[in-house]
Amino acid sequence: MNNLFSTLWSSIIARIQPLVTKLRFAFSATFWRTMVITKIRTFFMKLFDVKPRSKKDYYPIGRWLVSKRLAFAMIVALGVVCALYISKNIPAKSVSGASVSIPTYRYNAAALKFKKGTVNILARDGHLAFTGDVIKGEVTGSGVLYGKNGNKLYEGEFAQNKYNGIGQLYYPAGALRYEGEFADNLFQGSGKQYYETGALNYDGAFLGGKRNGAGTLYNSAGNQIFSGNFRDDKIVYSDLLDKPTSDVGSMYTGRTAVYSGGDEYCVTLDEIGVAYSATSGEDSLDGNWTVQTIYVLSDELTIGNDSYKTLAAVKKAFGEPDYYGEAYVDLPEAVCINQLISNGSKALESVSISSTAELEGVYTVGSYDRNRTVWLYSFVKDDLVYTLYCSGKNAQTFLMYSIRVA
Repeated sequence: MNNLFSTLWSSIIARIQPLVTKLRFAFSATFWRTMVITKIRTFFMKLFDVKPRSKKDYYPIGRWLVSKRLAFAMIVALGVVCALYISKNIPAKSVSGASVSIPTYRYNAAALKFKKGTVNILARDGHLAFTGDVIKGEVTGSGVLYGKNGNKLYEGEFAQNKYNGIGQLYYPAGALRYEGEFADNLFQGSGKQYYETGALNYDGAFLGGKRNGAGTLYNSAGNQIFSGNFRDDKIVYSDLLDKPTSDVGSMYTGRTAVYSGGDEYCVTLDEIGVAYSATSGEDSLDGNWTVQTIYVLSDELTIGNDSYKTLAAVKKAFGEPDYYGEAYVDLPEAVCINQLISNGSKALESVSISSTAELEGVYTVGSYDRNRTVWLYSFVKDDLVYTLYCSGKNAQTFLMYSIRVA
């Protein structure tokens, strides 16, 4: 009996299996995709099979015979090209943030090549990237550049797709970063830089995207701390040399500390990372104290447009040092070493200084460890002596440097 039922069941399955297979194919996405691709391939193979097979496959045009298949294929191809061209040149639908009264185009629309006037331009991902003036496909005139989140990146003048003229540049969060003159996307001319908090950071001259020329520096609270010359974003420290301390006091108005002991005198200009020593004015006609040496608490020496961070680089540029070796520290050097340590340097040990605070920020030094030594290298260039202070004899880099007149 079991064999009879097994045979009957097998017969039924054999009958309905082809139907099940057909139904499975009918509901398969792969089957229909293959069918459509095959139909399209067959259509285009027939379309571009332009070889005539009889006289009926020609259009007589005067003394000429034109293949009907070739003419049809050319018409279809031309239609596809026209459809693509039209789709690229139809103004895009308005997007969030775009003015509906201004035509909107995709960034690669061919129509922009011939457009002159004010437009909206969409980026590749579809967000509004620009609203402003274009001339023959180039952003030229006034406009606003936007980020993906609708935040304003730049507002002002353009020329040939670059920031040129007067404009305002913004931080990603929306705060003003810079306002002033631009040339080919770089800060150039007169301008102002701001902290992300909105406080003014710098007001002055720029060249090639960096602070170059006369300018005024402000701290994060918006208080003026220095007014003088800059080169490649750095203060021209040598300008402070041989100036009366009163003049330096008018240039630097930030936080200071004054150390005096015997005939040694040191002033730290904390907010620009500089200190200086001065000579007494008792023997001068005007009685002015004069800046003698500038100490820069930086491990990068900048001269003109060049910067150096290793002893090897300095030697390559200046030649062998005029002096190198150990030397006993003086009071300004001791103060600067301690300042470096308070700033986080671990390459040196602090110098013991015994002092009394006479006023806030004014100290009378009774004594300091005069037996402490420091390893240094001195180079002479352009009538100035540059002294590099190192952690030891075999150091490859320096921790700070000083400048004085040769």
